[in-house]
Amino acid sequence: MIMRIRAAWVLPISGPPLENAEVVVEGDRIAEVRPAGTSSIGGDVLDFGEAVLMPGLVNAHTHLDYTVMRGLLEDIEFFPWIRELTARKDALTWEDWLASATWGAAEAVAGGVTTIGDCTDSGAALWGAKALGLGGVIYQEVFGIDERRSVPEIMEELQSRVAQLQAESAHTPLDIGISPHAPYTVRPALFRALAEYAEREALPVCIHAAESRAEAELLRSGTGPIAEMFARRGIDWPIPGNSAVAYLDSMGILGPRTLLVHGVQVSAADRHILRARDVAWAHCPKSNAKLGVGVAPLGLLGRYRRSGQQEDLSPCPRLGLGSDSVASNNTMDLFEEMRFAVLLQRGARHRMAALSAREAVEMATLGGARALGLDAQIGTLEPGKRADLCAVRLDELHSVPAYDPYSALVYAARAADVLWTMIAGQTRYAAARGPRLDDRFAHLDLAPVRAQLKAAAHKMRHWRLLTP
Repeated sequence: MIMRIRAAWVLPISGPPLENAEVVVEGDRIAEVRPAGTSSIGGDVLDFGEAVLMPGLVNAHTHLDYTVMRGLLEDIEFFPWIRELTARKDALTWEDWLASATWGAAEAVAGGVTTIGDCTDSGAALWGAKALGLGGVIYQEVFGIDERRSVPEIMEELQSRVAQLQAESAHTPLDIGISPHAPYTVRPALFRALAEYAEREALPVCIHAAESRAEAELLRSGTGPIAEMFARRGIDWPIPGNSAVAYLDSMGILGPRTLLVHGVQVSAADRHILRARDVAWAHCPKSNAKLGVGVAPLGLLGRYRRSGQQEDLSPCPRLGLGSDSVASNNTMDLFEEMRFAVLLQRGARHRMAALSAREAVEMATLGGARALGLDAQIGTLEPGKRADLCAVRLDELHSVPAYDPYSALVYAARAADVLWTMIAGQTRYAAARGPRLDDRFAHLDLAPVRAQLKAAAHKMRHWRLLTP
């Protein structure tokens, strides 16, 4: 089947914007990107008019599992926040996790996201992502800071979970990886075992790192709230006396398949390690700001470089944009995330050149694809790549007039402006289908998902009544 998809602007990312252009999709692949009506190729025509047609967005860091916790833990310092979030997880059933992940996946697709890098403890994120057709990498989380469970025991359970996820993800655009949660939740012996396992099996790895001052204080001096918690629990943890990046490098877990998340607490010395190891980063500006952990120094993490009129679209290291969970962000709106990224960098660095609108859009598409190791398949509109696209309207009160598509997307657009999302040549979301939410996802009945999610939210609201 051939489709010709048109819009006032087509944004290939790999080249300059095209006015009044179209993307030809054949099966699950992009066949051609061209000015509208310049070829004899036939096919059905889908014309979005005053809109931008662009690659599907890549949300490089999500936690679909935690959709049920949207707005639940507000205005709490970072370490108490993560402790309470972890404690509340025990109140939820598999059905709750599945509904939460599926609802989150629907939110992502409705906002133009076609690819995710998701960290999941329950594993439900895989089923939610599959239900919506999302591509990307699902990382099975791993915890183990104390000695209550042995390393061989944890590794045996992990390998079983990974095998199950791999079987379930077969014949989908989803890859499976592992996520040693953070330097302060995984002990050194376990980190080394995970590094060996990931290397042996060629698995993608994702780690929350260099996120908060509490983490930095623990690693450098053995002080702060995390160190105090370790002392209360009797956890004997050797203090490395260096940064999160240097510590992870000493564990042997940094490499081209490693995605680090946050990177607020990084130094110039860390940058040399990151470049030497070709590590990727997921930048989560809204989550970082909301939890009060700071603003990541993108100049140290790496960003798209420009030299005169020549563009080098190879970030060093690879840098994508992530929303993090809606427990710490409240939405998975990547347009808002792009806007935050630009404004926070300019405000913090006192420089207009700190980040541009074009760089932010590249970070949310090609940058995320590179961070997840998927740039050969997605991230730009080019012949042969997977047909992952979204259309964003530019005819609303808040977006007219639109002189430049990059500026319009970053400074005016929002997730609600997404008209249509295609993944691997299949329409997964169409805002114009009907007024009811369920009408917009013709292949999926969201009513039972909503009912289960509301029941799970009731548990979360009354959680303190359920615990002794």
